[in-house]
Amino acid sequence: MEDPKKLQRLMNIWPPLLGSGIRITEISEDWRRARVELNLKFWNANMHGAAFGGALYSMTDFLFGGIAARIMGKEFEVWTRTGKFQYLAPGRDGAYMDIEFTSEHEQWVRETIEQDGYCNVAYTCMVMNRDGSVAGIGQQDMHVRPRGGGQRAEQPQQAKRPRGMVLEAMATTLIWHAFKEQPEVLTVLMSEQRRIPHPKEQMKHVCKAVLEKSNKTRDDLLALDIPEEYLP
Repeated sequence: MEDPKKLQRLMNIWPPLLGSGIRITEISEDWRRARVELNLKFWNANMHGAAFGGALYSMTDFLFGGIAARIMGKEFEVWTRTGKFQYLAPGRDGAYMDIEFTSEHEQWVRETIEQDGYCNVAYTCMVMNRDGSVAGIGQQDMHVRPRGGGQRAEQPQQAKRPRGMVLEAMATTLIWHAFKEQPEVLTVLMSEQRRIPHPKEQMKHVCKAVLEKSNKTRDDLLALDIPEEYLP
């Protein structure tokens, strides 16, 4: 669609969103920014009177890919490969989420597709309570490729750099590797990690803690293929 307002109106009467109490309240004229809101009603609340967890996750599931597809153009295909959600606080008064697909992000995607034939785009979504607290954090991987498949490189360069959920999983594994004999440190650090929105910041936080609180050295972490950019 050429008109973001028309898409907004149509999506807001789409039964999966309408029934969940989810509304798109803004899509910018250049398609790069949007806001999604969840209005809490009796039919989308759980037994505790807070927002149903499935509705919170649904807020992260549909709009970023749609906006990315619109910006990339009809010659590209965009879909969600995988996603996850961390529940941090109950949404008792509804919730909202802002998304953005910047021109810098778009340029990186196009350059990666030109080099590798496809691009797996890691994206972090933060669902906020009305009082400004974080209700939950969503992580997604979007797959973008030329329509019809295109030609994939034999050795895609993007696969050599961990991003998104892969980087998050590496940080979690590093915690277990360093503190499996120190459960009092392990549980606290894992709790801290899950509250940090972006995987890059998670990895930096974990690496710093490992070097400070364990007997691991920088060389030990580099031997585990932890990228040096995340080491303090």
